[in-house]
Amino acid sequence: MTNIQKYNRDEIWPEILDRIAQGHSLSTVLRQTGSPSYSWCKSQLRQDADLQARYIEAQQDRADRLADDLVALADSAPPEYLDGPGRHAWVAQLRIMVDARKWTAAKLRPKVYADRVDVGVAHHQISILGALEAAQVRLLNIER
Repeated sequence: MTNIQKYNRDEIWPEILDRIAQGHSLSTVLRQTGSPSYSWCKSQLRQDADLQARYIEAQQDRADRLADDLVALADSAPPEYLDGPGRHAWVAQLRIMVDARKWTAAKLRPKVYADRVDVGVAHHQISILGALEAAQVRLLNIER
């Protein structure tokens, strides 16, 4: 039996999209028993613009969820029973979790969560040809 026969798109996609919006990746959601294959899902997304738009929205919700998780992770205290190397390992693991969530949120919603530098020039036009001509005139004046 093929995936097309086995899975009803209208039944499976709402659950997949909801789990993505809760913070899970598509791969993680599909590891569940009885879920369609990754390639089947990607094929469905390529063929259906509406589904693709809903998937993008779910990814944006995922980014928001991951960003919210960052605060909870940062506020968490180490377990009291940990000391020395155990505490250092816990902190290292926490740092990895924070970094992974920050990176993923920034990739999923770069306009909201990515570090960026605004290098835009407002209301000014720059002419490269004009700048080159001015530089050439200055160079000719120096050589004289």
